[in-house]
Amino acid sequence: MNYLWKGSIVDEQDVNIRFNDRGYQFGDGIYEFVRVYNGKLFALEEHLDRFVNSARLLEMNLNYSRDEIRQFFYDLVEANKLDSGNVYIQFTRGDNAPRNHNYLPYDQQISVVSGCTASYSRDADKIENGVKAILYPDKRWMLCHAKSLNLLPNCMAIAEAKRHGADKAILYRDGYITEERAGNVMIVKNGEIFTRPDGPEILPGITKLIALDICRELHLPFEEKAFTVADLLQADEVIVTDSKTELCPVIQVNDTLIGQGTRGSICARLDEEYKKRIIRQCGKVT
Repeated sequence: MNYLWKGSIVDEQDVNIRFNDRGYQFGDGIYEFVRVYNGKLFALEEHLDRFVNSARLLEMNLNYSRDEIRQFFYDLVEANKLDSGNVYIQFTRGDNAPRNHNYLPYDQQISVVSGCTASYSRDADKIENGVKAILYPDKRWMLCHAKSLNLLPNCMAIAEAKRHGADKAILYRDGYITEERAGNVMIVKNGEIFTRPDGPEILPGITKLIALDICRELHLPFEEKAFTVADLLQADEVIVTDSKTELCPVIQVNDTLIGQGTRGSICARLDEEYKKRIIRQCGKVT
């Protein structure tokens, strides 16, 4: 595999992370994960919007223009001849200063950029047949709208889910659902869709953004409002939206069956329209 390292495409042995890299020591960095279908990047501009906003929220100097960052994504797809999978790119705040909690002023920061790809096909089984999820307390910080490298609580959540034979971990705080550990959550009740509004408690998901645009296009009723754990467990449908598993139906949460225990009609309809958008941008779904 070819990697992106400090602005160049290199072999793995040429990636040399320094001990004083702030990403290595503090998780002081941000990242984006962009899905690739048919060798083409899906919703790249929306991901770049979020990436730039994450840097702004964390006062991070990227040192590269938006055009240059966009090209890094294209370069990784080309260098690895990626047909289906994802591109992952991260920036840390730098590696040119001794370890210190206090980071350098904005104009003195020299970021470190790196990236890689992963190859896999669309997981039609999960998307069409659904997955199980657990409920897990949200232990994260209050800057979740920045896509930072600080993912230890997310890792603990999915580890607990796997111990219970589940694929998703749905997070809650003070009795309310926040999001899934790697995606947003929608519920359907009596034909209406509910999802938590964007804010510091959740990441503004790109897949959710597209799904809500589809709702507008199809005149499907939806409301961005907080909902409780009880609302989730009593929903007709539960959907997790993320770049990898797209619009994934959750058919069971803990010991509670959701709806009929199969993908619901709203999720199926959203999925069909989502695939059309992939085809318009990428040519086909792979």
